[in-house]
Order: sequence, then structure tokens, then C-alpha cells
Amino acid sequence: KFRSKGFWIAVVLTVVSVSILIKLGLWQLDRGNEKLRYEQQLSERAQQSSQSLGVIISEWQDSRIPAQESLNPQALNGLKVDVEIVNKSGLILLLDNQINQGKVGYVIYMLGEVQSQERGDELLHKKQLLIDLGFVAASRDRRELPQLGSMTVPTKMSGRVYTRSVNPLSHELALENTIPKRIQNLNITALSEYTGQEVLPFIFQPQSLDSWPYEMLWRPTAMKSEKHFGYSFQWFVMATVLLFLMMLVGYRYLKITPNTGNKDG
Repeated sequence: KFRSKGFWIAVVLTVVSVSILIKLGLWQLDRGNEKLRYEQQLSERAQQSSQSLGVIISEWQDSRIPAQESLNPQALNGLKVDVEIVNKSGLILLLDNQINQGKVGYVIYMLGEVQSQERGDELLHKKQLLIDLGFVAASRDRRELPQLGSMTVPTKMSGRVYTRSVNPLSHELALENTIPKRIQNLNITALSEYTGQEVLPFIFQPQSLDSWPYEMLWRPTAMKSEKHFGYSFQWFVMATVLLFLMMLVGYRYLKITPNTGNKDG
């Protein structure tokens, strides 16, 4: 008798499943290598000296895709910068749904006005810069916002810049009329429209605020390269185990039911 239809269906399903698992493993391996290069870049930038904000703005302009406002999230992350705030707008924002060491809370942002000089332009232009002031835990009652008190920061500060990835499922600013103002996403375009002044698309995180009560979070990547490599290893192991089991089952099946072909009489 010829092999049963179920045997060949099982073979096809195994080949398809193993192929999918291998592709998933290769994808995670590629993501891991990409993250590893990015982590090495961040490490190199941590050793570099600070640059003026004007240099950072020029690099931001160079990194934009022509005729678009989009920015590569990794283009500026980790660059050290010296900032001088010429005017603090007083607008404090609380970015909702942030987690730090198992605690739910907010990341505090303040808008500060800076002056920058465009390339080939002798005029100084005023722009708004988002300043990261750290994490504050939330109350169990969402109606109660943290009491921050006076948020006083120096006029001149040194730190680093970063950008936040855009959430494709939820990107609306969703600014609430509270004090401080609570938002759901850092939508730079919407924030610029609200303030009536251009807000730079990267965030400044100070590195030396004396006796500052709020912890500065530094998460340039959502997942480290080690996790991607770990997931890749798991997918490859699953593919190997599945292939081995199918070969073992197939060997026993072929041994028990040899193909003798069709005979007349």
C-alpha cells in the first residue's frame, strides 16, 4: 500500500512549521545584531565630549529625510549636549502610563525656550525644548495628580538627548486640562500647535541636577540585544526539536509500514 494521506500532510506541515521557526530565528538574530550595533554607538557617544545645542540641531536637520519631517529615532540618541535655557515657559507635562521598577507613574517634562541659529542664517530663532525631569509615581486614584511643587532647574545644563519611538496604535497628544497637564503621547506636532511655537523633536535629559528628587530613566531601547539573541536561540531550538521528532516518527512509521507497492491477484 502507498503511504497514507495523513503521513504526507504531517510531512508538509512539519516542513512549513520548521521553515517558519527558522525565519523567526533569523529575524530575531538580525534584530539582535542591529541592536548590538546601536548599543555600541551609544557606548561610544557616552565617551564623547559635550556639544552645543546648535550642533545637535544641525545634525538633526542633516538626519531628516528630504522633504519630510521624520527623524530616525536612533540618529541623535545619547549625544551629549550643553543647553542654555533663555526662558522657562512654566508648562509642565506628565506623560502617562510609565513604569519604573514595577511602579506605575509619569515622566515629567518641562518646556524651556532656547535660541538656535539656522544654517546660513544670521538670525537667532526661538524654539521650545522638552526637558526630561524624571519619574514620579502615580496615585491609586487617577483623579489625583502628583504634587510636584516648584520645578526649578538651572539656566545652563549639561546632559544628553534622546527621542521617543512613535506608537503606531496611539499617537494622539490627548492633553488634559489639569495642573500639571497630563498627556498620553509625546506628539511633537500637536504640542507645537498647542504652544504656538516650534518644539524640537528630541528630548533633553540633564545629567547633573543637585539633590533632584526624581529618578532619571534612561531607556534608549525597548529591548536589549541579549533578549533578541535569546529569542533567536529559542526559535532555532524549537525548529531543531520539531524536525528531530518528525524524523523519529517518520523513521518508525516507515519501518513499521514498508511500501510494498500494488500487486495483482
